[in-house]
Amino acid sequence: MSSLQQYLDLYRDAHDLIAQHSCTVLNERRQEVAQLLQDRQLPNTKVERYKYTNADAAFAPDFGINLKRLLGGAQAQKLCKCSVPGLPTYAMYVVNDVVVPLSEEEQLPQGVTVLSFAQAAAQCPELLQKYYHKAAQQEPANAHKNVQRTEYDAVTLLNTLLVQDGILVHLAAGAKLDKSLQIVFHTQSKQPIMANRRLLVVAEADSFGEILICEHAKGLKDSLSTQVTEVYLDEKAAVSIYNLEETREGHSRFTNIYVEQQKESRFSLNNLALSTGISRTMTNARLLGEGADCQTAGMAITDGKQHVDNTLLVDHVAENCTSDMLYKYVLDGESTAVFAGKVMVRPDAQKTLSQQSSANICLSPTAHVHALPMLEIYADDVRCNHGATIGKLDEGALLYLRQRGIPLAEAKLLLQHAFVNDVLQRIPIEALRERLSHLVELRFRGELHHCQDCHC
Repeated sequence: MSSLQQYLDLYRDAHDLIAQHSCTVLNERRQEVAQLLQDRQLPNTKVERYKYTNADAAFAPDFGINLKRLLGGAQAQKLCKCSVPGLPTYAMYVVNDVVVPLSEEEQLPQGVTVLSFAQAAAQCPELLQKYYHKAAQQEPANAHKNVQRTEYDAVTLLNTLLVQDGILVHLAAGAKLDKSLQIVFHTQSKQPIMANRRLLVVAEADSFGEILICEHAKGLKDSLSTQVTEVYLDEKAAVSIYNLEETREGHSRFTNIYVEQQKESRFSLNNLALSTGISRTMTNARLLGEGADCQTAGMAITDGKQHVDNTLLVDHVAENCTSDMLYKYVLDGESTAVFAGKVMVRPDAQKTLSQQSSANICLSPTAHVHALPMLEIYADDVRCNHGATIGKLDEGALLYLRQRGIPLAEAKLLLQHAFVNDVLQRIPIEALRERLSHLVELRFRGELHHCQDCHC
């Protein structure tokens, strides 16, 4: 039996309870999603985009779900604190999938709205109605009519079926978020648990915002989180998302990100995994307006049997758009990593400029990387490059450092840190960049057990 069936049975048996603790917009989408899931199963390694990450197996255990929303907001906020020295932020906390609303003491800039879905349903239901599950339900249609269309993603559908709350970030036209919005996702339970989360970002024309997402997991029991993020950028809007993952073996994380960009909008995403169990991030970005720019980057440091998967599709629909992917992994032990980045250039997307790069270091003979940069081009006036490398530490550089009196362990650390530094340098916020550089150093030294400024 497919692991999906237990969740369909749960939905059938607990439909009223799920609806009771959810807002109307979420409930309105469930029946359609339930029908779509009836004839599907969660992806296994036979599905191309999940070839190296078996979602069906990850979802198979009998996880508990907090359908009654038993953890109160005040109690949830006490469980987890997270901060970056020198970086003032607006902070929101989500424990498992219970959203703690932004403190009333926080004075957001004019035109900036940050609400839980429950709050948004009461204060601005039209935004949820207009944007919720719009990008996420779009099939990433292929550019050539002879190529079969891709099916809906079953993990996204399952999240939509079960999610009960989420976070709405709305930037009105011309609004600027003067401080980063920090969202802390914390998974914790004494029993195996599944958390389903949602983030909706709507950036109207000429608006700007930066979002820092910190993901933590603790406990001795297995846990699973699903998250669907939808980002809509209107003309000349700019949104940056920085995702820092510090979880653990025994935690599985499936995050799907959907982005729609209009004319001259700018979107950047930086995924940094310092410790994890099974982590998969799928990003689908559609560049719909001329001059849109999409920058994605990522870094992972893995050991043991940890697994990291970054799967991306950047769909160039309009002309004169740019995109860039830079992903670097350092693997040890029996860990595995995947980079599957695809750029699609449609017939009308002339003058596309796109770059893909995947660079990887395996410190152990039992570590494995699957690097799959891909191009699908149907326009003739484009500049698209892609490349991938997998290797060991540079022996020549290591010898050079040793000859200058640097101990072997310290020399390796310097080379490893320099290797991933390209990704860190893409973070324009100095305090965040310096903090992450410090955490990376601690991780390479084997001294990072949790963020030192977190009480998670």
